[in-house]
Amino acid sequence: MKIYLGGPMFVAAEVRYNLWLAGLLREHGFAVYCPNESEPVNDKTRTDITGIKVYAADVAALEESNVYICQVSEDSGTNWEAGYMDCLSRRVDPSRWYGVLGLATDIRLWSPPDPARPGVDNQAFHINQFVVGGLQRSLGIVHDEEALVARLKEIEAAHGGTERS
Repeated sequence: MKIYLGGPMFVAAEVRYNLWLAGLLREHGFAVYCPNESEPVNDKTRTDITGIKVYAADVAALEESNVYICQVSEDSGTNWEAGYMDCLSRRVDPSRWYGVLGLATDIRLWSPPDPARPGVDNQAFHINQFVVGGLQRSLGIVHDEEALVARLKEIEAAHGGTERS
């Protein structure tokens, strides 16, 4: 099963996490596309990289994947990619594109919303409910890497077993 690992990817901590998570998934036998590893569109020394080139490279990688892992965030690129994969899986060919699996590791999600503490005083993190609904309707949402691997194995089994290419 081929996985596209989507999520915030621009600061050093995000890059390290993405590379680590891609490695973890590969250790479990999954083929992983991680945009942080995408050459040449991530070569910051090049001056010829345009939005069109980045889009073309990422869409091609999405179309080669079966599952999109959406690290739940307010990153617009991540959400655009999730919507693209959702469309492929629901409108084009669900036997080829399985859908979007949310990975919501934000520790602020552990706190329930407190209506008595509105605004910035409310410690709960609020996720765009359109995104939540889409993830729930697709492949669901998990909250840690162990659950992510387990859910990916379930998805793979539901789509014909353990072939990993």
